[in-house]
Amino acid sequence: MTTQAVSTRRSFIWTAGAALSAPLAGAAAMLPASAGADGDTLEARLGMLEDVNAIRALNQAYARHVNAGADEAIAALFSEASHARIEPGIRSVAADRFGEQDVIEIAPDRQTATGVMHCTVQLETPIGPSCPLVDMAREQGGGVVTRLETGVFENVYARRDGRWTIERSTYRPA
Repeated sequence: MTTQAVSTRRSFIWTAGAALSAPLAGAAAMLPASAGADGDTLEARLGMLEDVNAIRALNQAYARHVNAGADEAIAALFSEASHARIEPGIRSVAADRFGEQDVIEIAPDRQTATGVMHCTVQLETPIGPSCPLVDMAREQGGGVVTRLETGVFENVYARRDGRWTIERSTYRPA
Protein backbone atom coordinates (compact mmCIF):
# COMPACT_ATOMS: atom_id res chain seq x y z
CA MET A 1 0.00 0.00 0.00
CA THR A 2 2.89 2.38 0.60
CA THR A 3 4.13 1.74 -2.94
CA GLN A 4 0.86 3.02 -4.38
CA ALA A 5 1.02 6.20 -2.21
CA VAL A 6 4.61 6.94 -3.25
CA SER A 7 3.90 6.52 -6.95
CA THR A 8 0.79 8.70 -6.67
CA ARG A 9 2.78 11.45 -4.99
CA ARG A 10 5.48 11.22 -7.61
CA SER A 11 2.99 11.46 -10.46
CA PHE A 12 1.33 14.46 -8.81
CA ILE A 13 4.67 16.27 -8.39
CA TRP A 14 5.62 15.41 -11.99
CA THR A 15 2.31 16.72 -13.36
CA ALA A 16 2.31 19.84 -11.17
CA GLY A 17 5.95 20.60 -12.05
CA ALA A 18 5.23 20.36 -15.77
CA ALA A 19 2.14 22.53 -15.44
CA LEU A 20 4.00 25.24 -13.52
CA SER A 21 7.13 25.25 -15.65
CA ALA A 22 5.36 25.81 -18.98
CA PRO A 23 4.29 29.44 -18.26
CA LEU A 24 7.70 30.22 -16.77
CA ALA A 25 9.47 28.87 -19.84
CA GLY A 26 7.23 30.97 -22.07
CA ALA A 27 7.95 34.10 -20.05
CA ALA A 28 11.70 33.43 -20.12
CA ALA A 29 11.60 33.01 -23.90
CA MET A 30 10.04 36.47 -24.25
CA LEU A 31 12.55 38.19 -21.91
CA PRO A 32 15.45 38.82 -24.33
CA ALA A 33 13.12 40.23 -26.98
CA SER A 34 11.57 42.74 -24.56
CA ALA A 35 14.98 43.75 -23.14
CA GLY A 36 16.24 44.61 -26.62
CA ALA A 37 13.06 46.48 -27.49
CA ASP A 38 13.49 48.82 -24.51
CA GLY A 39 16.89 49.95 -25.79
CA ASP A 40 18.61 48.25 -22.87
CA THR A 41 21.34 46.69 -24.96
CA LEU A 42 24.34 44.86 -23.64
CA GLU A 43 26.59 47.79 -24.58
CA ALA A 44 24.37 50.25 -22.70
CA ARG A 45 24.30 48.09 -19.58
CA LEU A 46 28.07 47.62 -19.75
CA GLY A 47 28.53 51.38 -20.09
CA MET A 48 26.34 52.01 -17.04
CA LEU A 49 28.35 49.49 -14.98
CA GLU A 50 31.61 51.12 -16.08
CA ASP A 51 30.22 54.52 -15.05
CA VAL A 52 29.18 53.22 -11.63
CA ASN A 53 32.65 51.71 -11.09
CA ALA A 54 34.34 54.95 -12.17
CA ILE A 55 32.21 56.93 -9.70
CA ARG A 56 33.04 54.47 -6.91
CA ALA A 57 36.74 54.91 -7.70
CA LEU A 58 36.24 58.69 -7.62
CA ASN A 59 34.65 58.40 -4.16
CA GLN A 60 37.55 56.27 -2.92
CA ALA A 61 40.05 58.84 -4.21
CA TYR A 62 38.07 61.63 -2.51
CA ALA A 63 38.22 59.79 0.83
CA ARG A 64 41.98 59.12 0.46
CA HIS A 65 42.69 62.78 -0.28
CA VAL A 66 40.56 63.99 2.63
CA ASN A 67 42.42 61.62 4.97
CA ALA A 68 45.78 62.87 3.66
CA GLY A 69 44.71 66.52 3.86
CA ALA A 70 45.63 67.02 0.18
CA ASP A 71 43.52 70.04 -0.71
CA GLU A 72 44.96 70.42 -4.22
CA ALA A 73 44.26 66.77 -5.04
CA ILE A 74 40.70 67.16 -3.74
CA ALA A 75 40.20 70.22 -5.97
CA ALA A 76 41.34 68.16 -8.99
CA LEU A 77 38.43 65.74 -8.41
CA PHE A 78 35.84 68.52 -8.72
CA SER A 79 34.61 70.00 -11.98
CA GLU A 80 35.25 73.48 -10.55
CA ALA A 81 37.93 74.02 -7.92
CA SER A 82 35.73 76.60 -6.18
CA HIS A 83 33.22 73.84 -5.31
CA ALA A 84 35.92 71.72 -3.68
CA ARG A 85 35.30 72.29 -0.03
CA ILE A 86 35.29 69.92 2.89
CA GLU A 87 32.69 70.31 5.60
CA PRO A 88 34.17 72.11 8.63
CA GLY A 89 35.48 69.78 11.28
CA ILE A 90 35.87 66.68 9.09
CA ARG A 91 39.39 65.30 9.48
CA SER A 92 39.06 61.84 7.97
CA VAL A 93 36.57 59.68 6.11
CA ALA A 94 36.41 55.93 6.60
CA ALA A 95 36.23 54.71 3.02
CA ASP A 96 35.68 51.11 4.04
CA ARG A 97 31.90 51.51 3.81
CA PHE A 98 31.95 53.19 0.38
CA GLY A 99 30.53 50.77 -2.16
CA GLU A 100 28.82 48.64 0.45
CA GLN A 101 25.61 50.61 0.89
CA ASP A 102 26.06 53.39 -1.63
CA VAL A 103 23.38 54.31 -4.12
CA ILE A 104 24.54 55.69 -7.48
CA GLU A 105 22.01 56.70 -10.11
CA ILE A 106 23.26 57.47 -13.62
CA ALA A 107 21.11 59.71 -15.83
CA PRO A 108 19.91 58.13 -19.10
CA ASP A 109 22.23 60.38 -21.13
CA ARG A 110 25.20 59.14 -18.99
CA GLN A 111 26.47 62.71 -18.52
CA THR A 112 25.29 63.31 -14.94
CA ALA A 113 24.75 61.19 -11.86
CA THR A 114 23.82 61.41 -8.21
CA GLY A 115 25.13 59.37 -5.33
CA VAL A 116 24.47 58.77 -1.66
CA MET A 117 27.53 57.42 0.17
CA HIS A 118 27.25 56.09 3.71
CA CYS A 119 30.43 56.64 5.69
CA THR A 120 32.03 57.12 9.06
CA VAL A 121 33.83 60.43 9.57
CA GLN A 122 36.19 61.67 12.23
CA LEU A 123 35.19 65.14 13.42
CA GLU A 124 37.20 67.61 15.46
CA THR A 125 35.60 70.42 17.44
CA PRO A 126 37.82 73.07 19.06
CA ILE A 127 37.57 73.39 22.81
CA GLY A 128 36.45 76.81 23.96
CA PRO A 129 36.60 79.33 25.50
CA SER A 130 40.22 80.29 25.33
CA CYS A 131 42.15 79.96 28.57
CA PRO A 132 45.82 79.27 29.39
CA LEU A 133 45.26 75.51 29.68
CA VAL A 134 43.47 75.30 26.31
CA ASP A 135 46.11 77.55 24.73
CA MET A 136 48.85 75.17 25.96
CA ALA A 137 46.92 72.19 24.57
CA ARG A 138 46.60 73.92 21.19
CA GLU A 139 50.34 74.63 21.13
CA GLN A 140 50.93 70.91 21.52
CA GLY A 141 48.49 69.93 18.79
CA GLY A 142 45.51 69.36 21.06
CA GLY A 143 42.69 71.55 22.21
CA VAL A 144 40.07 69.69 20.22
CA VAL A 145 37.43 67.09 20.94
CA THR A 146 37.60 64.20 18.45
CA ARG A 147 34.64 61.95 17.76
CA LEU A 148 33.42 59.47 15.17
CA GLU A 149 30.07 59.92 13.47
CA THR A 150 28.17 58.02 10.84
CA GLY A 151 26.84 60.14 8.05
CA VAL A 152 26.01 60.42 4.39
CA PHE A 153 27.70 62.24 1.54
CA GLU A 154 25.19 63.36 -1.07
CA ASN A 155 27.12 63.96 -4.28
CA VAL A 156 26.26 65.23 -7.73
CA TYR A 157 28.58 64.11 -10.54
CA ALA A 158 29.16 65.23 -14.10
CA ARG A 159 31.18 63.78 -16.96
CA ARG A 160 33.75 66.31 -18.16
CA ASP A 161 36.08 65.51 -21.06
CA GLY A 162 35.34 61.79 -20.77
CA ARG A 163 35.95 61.46 -17.01
CA TRP A 164 33.64 61.72 -14.02
CA THR A 165 34.03 64.69 -11.67
CA ILE A 166 32.22 65.84 -8.56
CA GLU A 167 29.94 68.83 -9.07
CA ARG A 168 28.81 69.18 -5.47
CA SER A 169 29.38 67.22 -2.27
CA THR A 170 27.29 67.70 0.87
CA TYR A 171 27.75 65.88 4.16
CA ARG A 172 24.96 65.31 6.65
CA PRO A 173 24.89 63.22 9.83
CA ALA A 174 22.82 60.06 9.61
